Amino acid sequence: MWCLEGRSAELVDIRLFSSVVTGFAVESYQELQPDPNADLVQLLARIAARVGALTNSSTLSISPNGIGNPASFSPPSSSIQINIFWFSSLILSLTTVIIGIVSLQWLREHQRYTEPLTSKQALAIFHLRAASLKKWHVPHIFSFLPLLLQAAVILFFAGLVEFLLSLNRMVVIPAILLMGLSILFLIATTILPTLQLLAANIFVLSNGSLPSQCAYKSPQSWIFRRIFLIGTHIPVLETFAMASPSYHCL
Repeated sequence: MWCLEGRSAELVDIRLFSSVVTGFAVESYQELQPDPNADLVQLLARIAARVGALTNSSTLSISPNGIGNPASFSPPSSSIQINIFWFSSLILSLTTVIIGIVSLQWLREHQRYTEPLTSKQALAIFHLRAASLKKWHVPHIFSFLPLLLQAAVILFFAGLVEFLLSLNRMVVIPAILLMGLSILFLIATTILPTLQLLAANIFVLSNGSLPSQCAYKSPQSWIFRRIFLIGTHIPVLETFAMASPSYHCL
């Protein structure tokens, strides 16, 4: 739980994802701004049309109102939705990085000893610091980081679907299938531990045997199990979950 190398490697993956989202966001936000060249081309076209009309008349005066003003710019709704998804994804991923960096600082302080200590003193300080980390919910904070990253990935997928729809609907079909498999995997591994708990409860009531424990343990599966137990109000299932620690999602 306190491995700095593993936590640092996770932050590297998060930063790589943030760089990918940044590349897409940099390109997409330009669709929210008017193209200065488009206004210039439109103005020149109106001037050319006005001059062409005046060459056939005896009057060569050009009224300023005759040229007209460039039309006001309004970004497409698809561009607005794409930028909402991608910038929200970018903000979530960067928030994950910030929380992860601060949490790593806590772990470094947990493992740092400024003075020479005996083995007994070092062990006592280690247990004291470990207890304080648990008391202040540092493990829960680390468990929350993957949830933020998963939310960022889902938002990125949503923006990617909208982006591909604005380009070509034939391209978006295989992309949706592949992204759907990823989302389906996430959903399945989230609910399977709870379904296994329900199956274990049925097996115990029917023949007294226990099925094999589900290995898909994650923060999101734990949250889903708690919501399921609270929402369903199945007394036997809740009793079995509390009485069988080996079948907890976490």
